[in-house]
Amino acid sequence: MNGKTYARTVSEEKTVTIKQFEGIFQENPVFFSGHLHLMIDIKTEVKMIHKIGVIGVGHMAHYLLTGFARAGQSFEFVLADPDMDKASRTCREFDRHFQCVATRENQDAVDRSELIVLAVRPDALDTALSGLVFKPGHLVASVVAGASLKILGPLVFPAEPIRVLPVSCVAINQSPVLVCPENQCVQEVFSLLGQVHLLTDENCFAPGTALVGAFYAWMIALMDETSAWTQSKGIDPAMARQLVIETIEGACGMARHQEDKGLKEIWDTLATPGGISEHGAKILTQKGGLTAWSDALESVTQKMVSG
Repeated sequence: MNGKTYARTVSEEKTVTIKQFEGIFQENPVFFSGHLHLMIDIKTEVKMIHKIGVIGVGHMAHYLLTGFARAGQSFEFVLADPDMDKASRTCREFDRHFQCVATRENQDAVDRSELIVLAVRPDALDTALSGLVFKPGHLVASVVAGASLKILGPLVFPAEPIRVLPVSCVAINQSPVLVCPENQCVQEVFSLLGQVHLLTDENCFAPGTALVGAFYAWMIALMDETSAWTQSKGIDPAMARQLVIETIEGACGMARHQEDKGLKEIWDTLATPGGISEHGAKILTQKGGLTAWSDALESVTQKMVSG
């Protein structure tokens, strides 16, 4: 994007991210020296999201707030929940990190925010949004599992709904975060919590949720199973836990390091004929231990699609 294209983008009130602007400015210093008003416009754009409302103060809201606190961002939050005591306790927990206000009225969170995060249970969505009045320009990021854009659109009109899927490791800023459709402001905010992955086709959101949401949790169950087996063989419980974690981290690290190779290709280099890896894999294959993961992912996907 050159300077003139940027100027047209700003005039059309489209979003330009911080990273995009840095690159544009470095490539076009002369252009910007004569168009300082565009510098003011980009500052306004960058600061656009600083007030965030959260409707539903449960586990996910707490994970999100923890991640934002770790990221050192000075957002202002309005936390809305029918349980005023819970919302107030959460505000007190994070008040040294950013300004935080508690309310039991969801409309308060909407009125006082630019970005509203829906973090209620799926069966509470209709009730949480009933009667709420949104304005044009409001962004509504829904982390509610299974709530499609078709469902969200009429409930938050004329605001713009965006589906977002983080998982609990947003609390340590290491979550894959699915976003659909594209919205640069929302993507910038959630990029503070992990790696954002844009899905341009909403049909991919259900299988993406099965992988990022369910498979993530199953990995904890798998670690528990393998750790328990390791302990049963006489290895110290703390060491067994650490060995399991480090082994999985090591496998992930090698997969990331060898990005030029397919995962099957990496596996083939490990499965030495007659070796222990190949031997164990045969047992897993015979018992459906590998395909069971795909079957479970498919089942979760169909559950989400069918409602």
